[in-house]
Amino acid sequence: MTTIFDLFDNILEEAEREFYRHRFEQALEKWQSYYQITAKVEYNLIIKEIKKLVKEINPAKIKSLSDLHRCFRLLRQRYLEKQIHPYTYRIFTKLLTDLYEKEFKTHAEEDDLATHAIFLYLEGDLEKAKRLLERYLKKDTENMEARVFEGHIYLKQGEQKKAIAVLTKNLFLAADQLYEDDLYLSQFKMLYGRLHSEYGRKDVALWLLAFEAWFRNYLVFEQDEGFYKIMLRKEQNERIIRVKYTLAEKYRHFVRCLYISEYSRLFIKTNKGMINEIETYMEQLDVALFTRYRKKRKPLKMN
Repeated sequence: MTTIFDLFDNILEEAEREFYRHRFEQALEKWQSYYQITAKVEYNLIIKEIKKLVKEINPAKIKSLSDLHRCFRLLRQRYLEKQIHPYTYRIFTKLLTDLYEKEFKTHAEEDDLATHAIFLYLEGDLEKAKRLLERYLKKDTENMEARVFEGHIYLKQGEQKKAIAVLTKNLFLAADQLYEDDLYLSQFKMLYGRLHSEYGRKDVALWLLAFEAWFRNYLVFEQDEGFYKIMLRKEQNERIIRVKYTLAEKYRHFVRCLYISEYSRLFIKTNKGMINEIETYMEQLDVALFTRYRKKRKPLKMN
């Protein structure tokens, strides 16, 4: 027996069908009817968001993979910054994914490996998405968007340790570019939330998250000489460029030094002089944080 609630659901489904056919005015009329009947306040907000995004994204003007990627990046940023409702994010993600399937999926992969990988991930083709991201990251190791989605793939495949290994590198590479959703697991998200409440700044909280997660043994260090050299280069270059640091910059230096020291202890074991120099600098940056680090660090066992 059909109930009145089934009729409400039918209106919502009709609105979504019209939307995916790019009949946006008709879809908005359906959503407006749904809102008037149900009086669900969130749909008044959702309707406004949809109207704005349809104008900004303008699906009819998406003519290339790069256009599609730009639109998805805009959409995801709004969602991660909590500027749009999850429902709005879901329907626009499906709209863009459908467009990828119909218009761009057959385009040469080498033209844009990252975009193909992201949309394959959204479609659920995790294995192919992972293969493309691995190829892409060999060419552009520091691309944070690609790195973040690589971790999401591992997590969806149930490979939690590999996802944490990706997150570990991301936190040391560019923690301040991450969003809460990019932290993957609840222990990282809860720890970030506590730090954000304490310091009131996203960038400071994220850089400190690297230290606090290391302190709690949440992180997974993998042997990766190429990434280690990137950390060395960044730390050396940025230390030369800046003399006086903001709080976020100070913690960025501290945790990158921590990575260099820990990696050297775990995998190289011949850099005693450099480790001592790095740790002396860490103490100069923040005595209290270094005291906690010194108590927690592994003993130095040189070959």
